[in-house]
Amino acid sequence: MEERPIIVISAIRFFQGGTIVIVNECLWFLSRNYSTQYKILALVYDKSLFDNIPAIEWIEFPKARKSVLRRLYYEYFYLKKRSLIWKPILWLSLQDSTPNIKAAIRVAYYHNPLLLKPAGLHLWKFQPRLSALWLLYKFVYTKGMNRNDYIITQQQHVAQFLAVKYVNQKEKLWVFPPKSFLVKNSFVQKEPSVLAIAPDSNPPFTFIFPATAFHYKNYELLLAACEILNMNGLDYRLLLTVDGSENKYIKNLVGKWSKRLPQVKFLGFLNRSDLFDYYLKADCMVYPSLLESWGLPLTEFSNLEKPIICADLPYGRESLAGYTKVRYFDPENPEILAAYMTSAIKGQLNFNPGQFKLSWQHIDDWEACFELLLSKVQ
Repeated sequence: MEERPIIVISAIRFFQGGTIVIVNECLWFLSRNYSTQYKILALVYDKSLFDNIPAIEWIEFPKARKSVLRRLYYEYFYLKKRSLIWKPILWLSLQDSTPNIKAAIRVAYYHNPLLLKPAGLHLWKFQPRLSALWLLYKFVYTKGMNRNDYIITQQQHVAQFLAVKYVNQKEKLWVFPPKSFLVKNSFVQKEPSVLAIAPDSNPPFTFIFPATAFHYKNYELLLAACEILNMNGLDYRLLLTVDGSENKYIKNLVGKWSKRLPQVKFLGFLNRSDLFDYYLKADCMVYPSLLESWGLPLTEFSNLEKPIICADLPYGRESLAGYTKVRYFDPENPEILAAYMTSAIKGQLNFNPGQFKLSWQHIDDWEACFELLLSKVQ
């Protein structure tokens, strides 16, 4: 029996957040549509982080989280040897970098926004490890990008950045907005879960900001806005998906603000099912982040047709294109944010959705994605 050609999906650096969602969606599509024709290898840190997807051969790298040097070793040395054995027809790296491998078609999916903003003094002060990661992106992960046959980004402004800084052939760059499948698949039937906040028969107006534990998420501005709401005696609640256990920066943040702002609930990391429960309980999403490759929570929450107060930055304009219940604000001005949050509490928030046009060559869904990637070998 002739061996099926191999497709490799590489994601060994991922362990939480929206990246897990992207990998799941990609592998589900391949399982349902390509697994009889191709052998699908998924390279991951821990397969238990992902759905139990049939017809996928999982290859785990349990030591990948131990050190950066080990991850670099996998990407640039170890996987080269494996690729020579596997001889894959397609190698799709979902984790930004271009690994040193051999494959008929090589593709890098670039999603991390860190490279778009220089690591300033504030980042070096509050999260030096994140600053070190910025250096990796700038001087390591971007190397060899032009060796790819295709480079996929989630947003147009990221593709434009890469075209100017790193990619010689613009035609290699494609934009694949995840909105096409995330809205459709976000809310699913499930058993109710036990939430980390007590039920309330008459809850206050509830804001939610689901974000990871990074300085560029702009927590300080949001909490400063909340302090203004407190000074004005407003009744509200803010749900955050950090709790201080993540890193020193967030620990200091929680220590500073938890007693000053009892209205803020530091929930910690939530699995996707529980997060959707909180979406249903929230009245409004507030999203002050300074950097995003897409803004996955914006896409998920917009499916509920509830108000969103979002930083007026390119990622927000693109992620929420066509959504009418959004108010954009200056992400450096806590007074303006507090004013819009006050309007939301009072039911008087005015929206300013604006217009966005995707002019870059783009991919609409996973079917179109793999048709494009495999078109050179079929």
